[in-house]
Amino acid sequence: MRVLPTCWALCACVIAACSQTPHTPKDPQQAAGFERSETLITEDSSMRIEETRVGGQIKRIRVFPKGGQAPYDIDPVTRQRIWKIAEF
Repeated sequence: MRVLPTCWALCACVIAACSQTPHTPKDPQQAAGFERSETLITEDSSMRIEETRVGGQIKRIRVFPKGGQAPYDIDPVTRQRIWKIAEF
């Protein structure tokens, strides 16, 4: 007769487990780890600017002046120029 209460307890646990909804990520795009990445290139007679955006936010701005000057980066937050002496 001890088998019957054990079966009822087991059935109750199974019903409780099946009634819960499975965990689903709130934002499927973030859960997958994929973000849209794009590079925008703007060019005129004096310089070329490459702007890299990931997920809609600016990550890098690279300026290539024409006429033999060294390229430099622009910090997307402070908008200050950053020159790199040696880049590997």
